[in-house]
Amino acid sequence: MKLYRCIFTVLIATVVFTACKSTGQKALNKGDYFTACLQAIEKLRSSSNNEKAIDALSKAYPLAITYIGREVERLLSSSSNKNRYMQIYNLYGQMNRIAVEISKSPAALRVIPNPDYYNLQLESACNMAAEETYQKAESSLRKETRSAAKEAYSLYLQTNDIIAGYKDVVQKAEEARWLATLKVVIEQRPVAGTYKISADFFQNKVFEYFSNNIRNKFIRVYSPQEAEQNKLTPDQIIRLEFLDFVVGQMRESKDTKEVKRDSVIVGIYKDDKGREHNVYGTVEAKLTIRKREVSSNGLLNAIIVDYASNKILSQQRFPGIYTWTDMWGSFNGDERALTSKELAMCRREPYMPPPSQDMFIEFTVPIFNNLTAFIQNYYRNY
Repeated sequence: MKLYRCIFTVLIATVVFTACKSTGQKALNKGDYFTACLQAIEKLRSSSNNEKAIDALSKAYPLAITYIGREVERLLSSSSNKNRYMQIYNLYGQMNRIAVEISKSPAALRVIPNPDYYNLQLESACNMAAEETYQKAESSLRKETRSAAKEAYSLYLQTNDIIAGYKDVVQKAEEARWLATLKVVIEQRPVAGTYKISADFFQNKVFEYFSNNIRNKFIRVYSPQEAEQNKLTPDQIIRLEFLDFVVGQMRESKDTKEVKRDSVIVGIYKDDKGREHNVYGTVEAKLTIRKREVSSNGLLNAIIVDYASNKILSQQRFPGIYTWTDMWGSFNGDERALTSKELAMCRREPYMPPPSQDMFIEFTVPIFNNLTAFIQNYYRNY
């Protein structure tokens, strides 16, 4: 099963050639024997007697065998090449790919009746490549830096692709991923001032956004409570603090105007034959619209801090304002002079301003959008 997995992995990694019309002659002339073989085989599937494809395959295949023998010998003798077994693994995989493709093409089998399979060599190279990649991962992990841990994580995954479950590779991959992960705590400072206002909802909203929208497996966000429970030492802290939040005094104003509407039925008359007719005229009213307003405004100070040094990495302030508005009305005169909207305003009672907490929530809406854009931009390259 391990051998079949090795073969399958190489086949998946091998380039899929889409140039179906090529006979392989151009690749052969360039010395790319593997591509020449694959293109010639593909051509023979659609044109079994194509002389150029037959000629290309008959020449390219033995040249490919010669090439792989020399290349493997060169790689084995090169102790300075840190990827030599992976390269050998890929070479044997390419030759097995060619053998598989020939076996699936009757026309190609007439040209190469007994294609060579390198199963034993591939299995040996598979083990050596896995160990080679594993050791490179171990070396990177020992450097104990985030960038090196990222590299180690990638190499452990590559090792697992070569041989699933090789040694303790799954555990080591998780260890590397944890070391490579930037741990970020979102900290919401209490809202200063005379108002009894909670900003917990804002912190939760930012936390949820961060968790769902930062598409980076090497960044993880925590609340202060989670960090404390897990005895976590964070890498960075996002500190959020609302400054100078105030709710202004209620302001009231009114606007009175004359309104009228033409072509309104104002009466009925009978003609000399006793038939009734509508009488049209203009109706008028004096409309008063009252407005009640309360404005709130303030500032969010967002700071990204390096936990170890307490150094400010990035900082931005986001101003915000929210104005609550209520409008109602009254009139004197004929209500038919009013629009349906004006009439509805005259039939309702005025509202009292909302509590400070509700004003604060509305005030944070545009700030949240600007803050999340700031966060996205800062962590884009991590």
